[in-house]
Amino acid sequence: MDARTDAQNTEALHVGIDVAKDSFDVASEPPGIKLSLPNDVHGRRELLGVLKKHTVAMVVMEATGGYERDLVAELMAAEHEVVVANPRQVRDFARGFGKLAKTDSIDAGILALFAKIVQPRRRPVSSEQTTTLAELVTRRRQLSDLMTQETNRRKMARDRRVRASVEKVVKLLESQISHLDKLLRDNIESDDGLRRKDEVVQSVDGIGPVTSAMLLGHLPELGILNRQRISALVGVAPFDFKSGKWAGRSQIWGGRKEVRCVLYMAAMSAIRSNEVIRVFYNRLRAKGKIFKVAITACIRKLLIILNTMVRKDCLWSPNLIK
Repeated sequence: MDARTDAQNTEALHVGIDVAKDSFDVASEPPGIKLSLPNDVHGRRELLGVLKKHTVAMVVMEATGGYERDLVAELMAAEHEVVVANPRQVRDFARGFGKLAKTDSIDAGILALFAKIVQPRRRPVSSEQTTTLAELVTRRRQLSDLMTQETNRRKMARDRRVRASVEKVVKLLESQISHLDKLLRDNIESDDGLRRKDEVVQSVDGIGPVTSAMLLGHLPELGILNRQRISALVGVAPFDFKSGKWAGRSQIWGGRKEVRCVLYMAAMSAIRSNEVIRVFYNRLRAKGKIFKVAITACIRKLLIILNTMVRKDCLWSPNLIK
């Protein structure tokens, strides 16, 4: 073996994996691994065997709606550093390098380069309990959306038979949502950590069980990150837009939309029922802030309060945040 080959085998690789439903492509930076394998137990086992022959600094893949979960679990079990990146962040990175073409093998290479240059931070590892909770919350939201659609159809239906059909679907959805609420409660109650977090979060006026379950399932970083990073993660941190003498308005960007949406509803409720948020909102409006700016600031303040409470493991107090 010559010196170059030996150096390639000893240099730590940053590995990118582009995951699809039936297969996944693997590339590394610097080059050393290039594979296309089936996304099943045999393909994952072969990948682990290949990775054993190298020093791996990090493995990065995009969130694909669930197709990556088994692969992530097995890589973590093998003690690899694994990051599931935001697809938009990776795509913006690719555009910055002029990589406009998109194939599975190209995407794997981009992910490897992204891992090496950006060095993304790994999210906290979700427990099986939290992963299940996130799935239940997602399913409840899906059914709630369907309920809204069917309720609107019921209002518009004139034919008696159409109304009867819609009523049957509405009753079925009500039953399923009620069942999911019980499953959510059972899931939270069966874990001491989740139960305590739920108690802390729901102690804030304006936060109910559905909002709490969403935060516990889809924002496991709550209480771990600082106020700036948790705000940016959810997508309610303002970013300045300035160039020369031109100063644009600060804007929010990116983040976890499903968490932001549920916090929007929580902030609307808190404006009515929570003295701290209500006073804060009224002060912003009195200063001439438009509704969109004021409600975004309330969402951010509510999120920071919750983040502080979970980190300190303390129940709500109006004096907690000055």
